[in-house]
Amino acid sequence: MIRKIFVALVVLLLAGAWVNSKLPAQSSPHTPAEQEIRAALCDIDSRDYQAAQKKLERLLQSDPKNIYARKILLHVEAKQIKPDDKSPENIALIKKVIEDYGEALRTLQFTPDEKRQVESSILFFYRQFGEEALKQEWLRRASDQSRTPEERAEAYVVLASKSWDCSYRITSIHQAQAGKPIGPVPKPDIEKAKACVAEGMAHANQAITLDPENEAAWSYKTNLLREGSKLAEIEGNQTQKASYDNQYNEALKHTEQLSAKYQAEREKEAAKEAEEQKKKESFTPEQEAEFSKELVEFKAENSLDEVVSELFPMQMELTSLVAPVANSEAKSEPTPTTRSQSSALLQEKRNWKAFAPDEDLTVDLPDNVGPTTGGYSAASDGVVYSIMSMARPASQSADDILNTLARTYMGFLRRGWLSGGLANRFELKLLRKEGASPNPRKVYAYKLTSCTEKKDGVLMVQASQRHYYTIDVRGAVETDPRVQRFLRSLKVK
Repeated sequence: MIRKIFVALVVLLLAGAWVNSKLPAQSSPHTPAEQEIRAALCDIDSRDYQAAQKKLERLLQSDPKNIYARKILLHVEAKQIKPDDKSPENIALIKKVIEDYGEALRTLQFTPDEKRQVESSILFFYRQFGEEALKQEWLRRASDQSRTPEERAEAYVVLASKSWDCSYRITSIHQAQAGKPIGPVPKPDIEKAKACVAEGMAHANQAITLDPENEAAWSYKTNLLREGSKLAEIEGNQTQKASYDNQYNEALKHTEQLSAKYQAEREKEAAKEAEEQKKKESFTPEQEAEFSKELVEFKAENSLDEVVSELFPMQMELTSLVAPVANSEAKSEPTPTTRSQSSALLQEKRNWKAFAPDEDLTVDLPDNVGPTTGGYSAASDGVVYSIMSMARPASQSADDILNTLARTYMGFLRRGWLSGGLANRFELKLLRKEGASPNPRKVYAYKLTSCTEKKDGVLMVQASQRHYYTIDVRGAVETDPRVQRFLRSLKVK
């Protein structure tokens, strides 16, 4: 029974978002070095990257082997790059970041996946110099004898892809539209496309020599042969077209065989990963017992390992270096207007009314109360009130369920707050247990702390005759008159 209730709580409280059943270790006292790093994290949260850089560089002078400071400093330096800025200062910064990332590759320990991510980040930086600089970097990697054949083949595949794109942009204007060519292809363009095909074929063949089973290499070789056929057709050279077509058909057959082979492997791997994920999402009796323990006090913050994992390398954050119009970071941030409107709604003082989410609980709430995922929510005068409920089974241990409710919702609060800022901290403490069987209640106080603000809240888990309730009052401490008004009106059957 407890297992069924436990799973139901997770689904109800997080509306389908899974909670990690293993809570993180509570935060421990910081060393002086970690204190300095966390001060730099405050600067990063406020986007004062120059201040963060000074703190990290100062720390590295006394502790040059501090792996956290080194990796975070690389992020901070890279964040100061200005996309599409060709000024000497910005160019010098990009070169320094590339040099520092390269130094990290030589001196720090990385897993193969981390190494790939770091090298991808370096490519984003090269992209700022233009396509030719990026191409030269790929050529350098392709000819680098210290790399594995597979790594070199990957570089040649990228070069082949660029050559194919060069040709396709030209031949595509000759493609038939409703059976008629769009227009003639100028002779200089044809010669350029032919040069791209020749270059691309050389790169694709080099990739296949290094890695004969490289699916992408065979795919681009096939497509480049198709480009050669189209160019021969444009020039009216039927003999050359026939030669390209024969090579294309042979390459296509091999490509399709490789594609089928790797598709079967990918499907097998996907099934294996799905099974492993299913096992991870299955709660063991030990995990259930851990969640049902009394929750007395909990403190958490982002570990430096988690911070570094998020910040370094910053491959996904530099998409603007590839496509300047797509600033993903800017898109993810609410606009000032949105923030001010939301804040105004929260601060607005509302009238109150009696409200009953279920037949066995009534409470006074602001008159803007409305349904939300899993329950109801209202806000007034800077405080947000949320109530969620689940049916109470006929047979259960009320104390175990209340503890599981508290721990599950605490995980939701903690994760949401810590993901909002690198230096954010979360604290929760049991204030008291009250009420007798069969309707006990547990009341907790929590704090959401960042470098610039602190939010107080009250969390209650409550049993009634027919339901279990999770009640969250965010924006004030329990003794605040706004919270007291809510608590005094709360009636449970």
